[in-house]
Amino acid sequence: MSGVAALAVGAGLLVGGVAAANAETLTFRVQVPRHLSVSKGEYSKSCAMDVWVWGTEGPTVAYSKVSVIAPNGHNPPPYNRVLPGEQVGYGVGCATVPDHAGKYRIRVVAYNKSGKALGSREDYWYEKLDTVVQSYNAAPEPVRKGKTLYVSGRLRRVNNIGTGYTAYSGKTMRIYFLPKGSKTWTYMGSTTTNSSGNFRKGFKAKASGTWRAYFPGTSRFDKQPSRDDYVQVR
Repeated sequence: MSGVAALAVGAGLLVGGVAAANAETLTFRVQVPRHLSVSKGEYSKSCAMDVWVWGTEGPTVAYSKVSVIAPNGHNPPPYNRVLPGEQVGYGVGCATVPDHAGKYRIRVVAYNKSGKALGSREDYWYEKLDTVVQSYNAAPEPVRKGKTLYVSGRLRRVNNIGTGYTAYSGKTMRIYFLPKGSKTWTYMGSTTTNSSGNFRKGFKAKASGTWRAYFPGTSRFDKQPSRDDYVQVR
């Protein structure tokens, strides 16, 4: 699972949020440096981070349990008995294949000496894989006013074994237009990629300006804009 591994246990200073449970004040600390990291299908230091949790403190807290819930169900071993103020963590690497990507949750649950749960806290991060918009074009250039202008391109994603890119079919591409002299992009409509990842949509040419296609992303694959393409309308 995307290189999530337990880190060494050590002592740590307990600070952070406060939650109430059973009329008892519990102090939690969960540290996730980033909520999103994106991999291009091979290891990159840009994805690496350490996720830390400190044992919950409270008047009757005996220990906490810390666990990671992975999107594919392949969870790393939990820390079952973290003492108040004790620091534990997980080292996170890049997702390398789609099965490793998605939303990860880290959860800490505080217990009293009888094993009764007193309260909990969660945080999360997403591991996503790269996408790319290729062969993007808005044409013809120039185009006569009132004629049809076509926006086209191809959407690809990291393949299932993380060694390169493959067509990303059945995905929505949103099309935007920036009129010449304006600073505001206008949403013009959407189209869907075919089995080869290709998309194409026509619009009536009304004014000169810049066209952009945009893939909004999924829980496993990253959002991606195309390059910008300026078209003159005569």
